[in-house]
Amino acid sequence: MTEANRILLGVNVDHVATLRQARGTRYPDPVKAALDAEEAGADGITVHLREDRRH
Repeated sequence: MTEANRILLGVNVDHVATLRQARGTRYPDPVKAALDAEEAGADGITVHLREDRRH
């Protein structure tokens, strides 16, 4: 597979933060999830910041 037609992997860590908020704990850690995804070969990481800073 050439670089031009390679499938890219983007990882969204929003649900990791949602899960942490629902549990009321400090885990799972969205930053660690993003770093793990990058280490595993993800081409991009997405996270959406919330105005209310809930998670």
